[in-house]
Amino acid sequence: MAAVIAVVGSPALVAVPAIWMFCADQQARQWSIVASLAVVLGCLATVALRQRGTGHRSGADTFAELRPVPGNTPHASGPPALPARLPARWPAQLRGAAAVFCCTTAFLGFVALAAGDAERPAPVDGIVAEGGVIQDVRVTSVRNSERHNPSRGHDFYTATSVVALPEARTGRSVPATVSTNTPEPLRPGSEVTVLYAPSKPGLGAVQGKPGPLRASLDGAPLTPGARTALLLIWLLGAGFLGGLQILHSGGFRTLTRWTKHDRAVRGRCTGDGISQLAPATDTGTGTGTGTEQSGRKGTSTKLDQLVITTDGGEVRFVLDDATDGYAEQLGAEPLWLCWRARQKAAQQLTPAVLVGDSGWALHGQMVLTEAERLAENNETAIPGGTGAPVDAQREARAWDPRAGWPLRVGRGAMTAAALALVLAGLLATTSLGAGRWWAAAGGMLCVLGAVAAETLSTAWRATEPNASDEKDPPSSATAR
Repeated sequence: MAAVIAVVGSPALVAVPAIWMFCADQQARQWSIVASLAVVLGCLATVALRQRGTGHRSGADTFAELRPVPGNTPHASGPPALPARLPARWPAQLRGAAAVFCCTTAFLGFVALAAGDAERPAPVDGIVAEGGVIQDVRVTSVRNSERHNPSRGHDFYTATSVVALPEARTGRSVPATVSTNTPEPLRPGSEVTVLYAPSKPGLGAVQGKPGPLRASLDGAPLTPGARTALLLIWLLGAGFLGGLQILHSGGFRTLTRWTKHDRAVRGRCTGDGISQLAPATDTGTGTGTGTEQSGRKGTSTKLDQLVITTDGGEVRFVLDDATDGYAEQLGAEPLWLCWRARQKAAQQLTPAVLVGDSGWALHGQMVLTEAERLAENNETAIPGGTGAPVDAQREARAWDPRAGWPLRVGRGAMTAAALALVLAGLLATTSLGAGRWWAAAGGMLCVLGAVAAETLSTAWRATEPNASDEKDPPSSATAR
């Protein structure tokens, strides 16, 4: 279900700001955006109906549903061999990056919707309907000229000016009163740029800069400059945050094929929780496990971890999201803990993977100092050797518990997301005047609220007293 929503809902969400920026036809733009928002709203309704039919699930329940079904034949004796090739990790990483990209797109989409207008003003619409053109015309008189000095930016002048509009049929000039906004004070004889209809100059004129006037003439809701700026911020900002998500999940370092630098050890999951990893430049006076406090608050890294008990002691298997429900589903099933032993000197974590005897594979990372401790005690084996045989016929299926989010997402998050979609539709189809920024601000708060509703529980776990207790042993965790 999560895959279907990602394939259908994500493109529909990304299409909204793209259509808003590049579609000049007002009617086509509005209908296209409404259709895209309806698709996203339909995805939310599907999630709600699924939860109503199956019940709102906890993390442990959804993890169990997504856990690969054992498909291997029983082994006569000894632990099962490792598969020759592990399932890739990058599909799950791309899904996480896509989720970050979509959240950023939704947030910046409201900025784009507020910066433009869904409908042309009535005077502009009438002028464009009669064949409006952009032209420099002469000012014949100026009154009520006023200088404005904003706290930031350049001075500008507003006035009520009378301009001479050339008539296409007779060639005579027709006077028209316009409100002007210029960087310099106007005088009789000055020239200003206006949008007017040469066939019907009696409709009046609209003064402005060529860029905004061209956007009004073409029907675009944004000026070319604003569109370019928002497009760059969108692509660079969302791409940067998506890249950070990939780096947070271990980057592109992963285990798929075994090398001579890989190690494996048998173990079982005995708990989960939060611990801290001190900076590599400050190892303190502890036992070398990387959990000693540096003496400077805020410099250590919090780790969501599973505690894996091996013959050489307890080690931490680090995940890039909250570990609630993992240990409960892993239970006491025997497994292989595998990792890449060769890393750069500055690295504190190394790619790792858990391979269950029932045929699943869970990617993560491992604290490098703990991996080195196991190697020093001769508790590890090289995959493919006698201590960790490899079976070319055996296959392992990737286990990504986060794919079960449709079954456990909160009702508050879905309500906030639905309200954000309604506000986006209102901004895309209605001219709200000065209220556009208020509606956009409400939409952005709804997006932030939906994201916060799904991540706040992790933040609460990270602030529990036992997550940063300096008296805990280096390898301890909050067992659940």
